[in-house]
Amino acid sequence: MKILLVDDDEVIRAGMRKIITGASNDWEVVAEAADGEIALRELAKFPDTELIITDVRMPIMDGIELIRRVREQYPELRIIVLSGYDDYNYVRTAFMSGAVDYLLKPFQKKELLERIEKVEKTLFEDKITAESNHQNKAVLVAEYMKKLMNAKEDVTQCLEKLGGLGIATGYSCYMAVRAMVDQYYKQFLDADQYERKLVEDEERLARALQQEKDCSYCYFRLGQEIVLLLFADSQEVLSRLAQTIHDVLKNGDENENTGTVGQSRIHLEKDEIPQAFEEAEIAVLSRFYLGQNQLIAYEDVEGKCIDIVYDLEPMVSTLIHDLELCDYIKAKKAMEQIFLDLSYCHPDKFRKYMHNLIDMLIVRVKDFENVLRTQGQDVHFFIDYLNTYRELKTYMNSLLLDVVEYIRAEREKKSKKRIELAKTFIEEHYRDQITLNDIADYVELNASYFSNLFKVETGMNFSEYLLNIRMEHAKKLLRDPKIKVYEIGNMVGYEDAVSFGRAFKKKYDMSPKDYRNSVY
Repeated sequence: MKILLVDDDEVIRAGMRKIITGASNDWEVVAEAADGEIALRELAKFPDTELIITDVRMPIMDGIELIRRVREQYPELRIIVLSGYDDYNYVRTAFMSGAVDYLLKPFQKKELLERIEKVEKTLFEDKITAESNHQNKAVLVAEYMKKLMNAKEDVTQCLEKLGGLGIATGYSCYMAVRAMVDQYYKQFLDADQYERKLVEDEERLARALQQEKDCSYCYFRLGQEIVLLLFADSQEVLSRLAQTIHDVLKNGDENENTGTVGQSRIHLEKDEIPQAFEEAEIAVLSRFYLGQNQLIAYEDVEGKCIDIVYDLEPMVSTLIHDLELCDYIKAKKAMEQIFLDLSYCHPDKFRKYMHNLIDMLIVRVKDFENVLRTQGQDVHFFIDYLNTYRELKTYMNSLLLDVVEYIRAEREKKSKKRIELAKTFIEEHYRDQITLNDIADYVELNASYFSNLFKVETGMNFSEYLLNIRMEHAKKLLRDPKIKVYEIGNMVGYEDAVSFGRAFKKKYDMSPKDYRNSVY
């Protein structure tokens, strides 16, 4: 609690300062004064002062005049009066002027502390009551504004109820405004941070609007928006208020968060309030095409966002075909054609088409859902909350690239596994009369595709690989003099010794017999 001491006796002020500062870390003597005039100057320097302790008898400006002047300028400030036993009339006048307690001089330390503690308690209780009243009022304002938005209650009755809450609704014209925080999706990872941001924006808007004259306003929070209803007798004043709201939000904060504001037309008839809210919504949603951090007037976007009926199937089929071929360039071209076809569709409808597109891809593209799961992406969240057409298109194209890379990687893994299976099969059956078709059937691939894949993975075609395996085993067998050369041919897959000898000589430029002689 911040305290101002006022007494023409310097010794008394010093004593009170020592008692106060030694009693509590939460109590601070922000200034001292020897008379009322000096006290008022000090108050101007420290307007957040909560308590004045003042003598009643002082030169220049006494305590009674000080109390009267303080009550005019700082009605919430608490005052304790110091007086002597013969100052009854002064004390009586002080209470009538607004003092909350008094102390008789000379006083004890305990008495001073008790008086200050009593003031601190009442300040706390009043603060709680004020906050409760403010919250209750905010709840009721939100309730009546929602009814006005949804036309669920007679407009005149709602306005009367708002008037009963201290909101002047009798002005001749009004405007609805909806303010959205930009890049909500970036705050989603820290919901508490985003909640603080909204509260800060509300407080900043309230402070800015309180400075405006010849107008009235009410507001409430709706999801990620702040919805306002502005009243004035001048269209110029309403336009200025909308600009003020945007000026507050567009400058951002330490995290560079900004805001987009949509304003309705200026209306004169009160029964058009639901329509005004709808116009403000259309205006602020037009951020999707016009970009963020703007003040968007309904007049500038009226009729420009249309309700398009669009058949996704043909383009989605093309997109799926391109994804299956792992052709990102063509897949991206198909996606951008979808975005082009849907240009200037109502933003909400546009997002619904994107949700439908994703659902179709999840069902019909085998690895699509695996990509989303692997990436840990809530794609439907980003579709709902990415601010603009451009951002959403960039995101969707990035998603396609992830899908293509994932499918390609998965196919490479599967291809390597199948080639390893093929190599194992060859190692186990090289003695048999196996063909490329036999192995392609074994690994469940088309023979032509398998042939190309085998060469890519091993660096040689199937027949070369089979020859190498047979010849390596033949060399091992030739090192055993007990085994006849003609027998070895049969043991490594050749039907006769001539074919074996011809193949061996082609591979090593010597006959099987010459190779045997060379190792002994």
